[in-house]
Amino acid sequence: MDTTYVSIMLVVFLVVTGLAIDIGYMYVSEEDLQTTAETAALSGAEAIKQRILFQVQHDPKKIQQATTDLVQPAARSAAVEAVSGKHTAAALMELANNNGNALTENNDVTVGFWDVTNRTYQPGGTPVNAIQVRTKRTAESSSVGLGTLGSFLARITGTESFGSTPVAIAAIPLGSRSNIAVCSEVAADQSCTYPEVCSLAEKKLIPAGTDAVGSQARGHYLYTSLLHPPTITNTMSEMVCQEMPQQQVCSTGIYTAAGTTNAILRDIKAMMYDPKVDSGNKEFDKSGRLLGWWVVVPVTDCGAVKPLDSFELRTVTKYAMVRISRICASGKPGCGHEGTVTSQSPIACGAADEGIYIDRIASVACGSKSLKEFPSLHPVLVEQ
Repeated sequence: MDTTYVSIMLVVFLVVTGLAIDIGYMYVSEEDLQTTAETAALSGAEAIKQRILFQVQHDPKKIQQATTDLVQPAARSAAVEAVSGKHTAAALMELANNNGNALTENNDVTVGFWDVTNRTYQPGGTPVNAIQVRTKRTAESSSVGLGTLGSFLARITGTESFGSTPVAIAAIPLGSRSNIAVCSEVAADQSCTYPEVCSLAEKKLIPAGTDAVGSQARGHYLYTSLLHPPTITNTMSEMVCQEMPQQQVCSTGIYTAAGTTNAILRDIKAMMYDPKVDSGNKEFDKSGRLLGWWVVVPVTDCGAVKPLDSFELRTVTKYAMVRISRICASGKPGCGHEGTVTSQSPIACGAADEGIYIDRIASVACGSKSLKEFPSLHPVLVEQ
């Protein structure tokens, strides 16, 4: 009698245990699958961006070759690598890749075009600016790590039909998160229209409306908080030092100011020479000195600007991708970076050199056909 009772209780215990393990596995795994899909997509999009940026830096004539490649091996490898070996005690994941651009039983990765205006993704579309990733459980994880016993327990508890294959899409859609807007004359040369990238003799930019005798400025800029004005609780310094999210601002009004001090410039300088900030868009020489920082900046008309701290709306007419070669600003480091280790520019700044210097530029007008070809420099999740 006792033996029968113990046997019955053992079966009940196994059933309950199977239910608890399997449902717990399903809950943890679905969250883990989704997070990993997003991470893998962002890794792939970063690889797409890096490939385009490499051509911008070294051979702009091959930019189109990079954006029409429907395999994107580096992006796919980055996505697969982000998933491989990722597991918890309750789940194992996999990512199949056959270099195709349709989600099938044997393929979980596609590359294509993300239309930022209509918020649609076209697998296999060009110019390639996005990657789609689907994660799923491996055969081992479907048995909850318990092999045949796990599968048996899942069947008798009715949970073997649970499944989750999250899909995430990351892209490098057009946009800017820059805290400077350059004035129209800086991007006036039509021969520098993207995908053409012009190399410049280092050009000095100073805040619009602040020209002085001997400034030797060859262009102007304004500080910008983009779509949202600074407030008491969200100051311009905080926007610079905490990095704003990317925003789509073409043909849109942005908040701008020339400023009356170099406080904001010192903040931007601190971010430029912080090796941990936006490192994927910075170029360094072999000794670790900073050669340049690639930034997508809005372009606007700067007529009738006065050196004031108050922000006013100005309409963006273009985007420009520029390489900032150095920033010169006197005074203590911004963003609270005093005493921290920073990168150095190979070109020293003199007492009269205050300003932002650029040595590469490519621009595109809002509303032009080339606009969809123009990449951003920061991958974002666009669908999850």
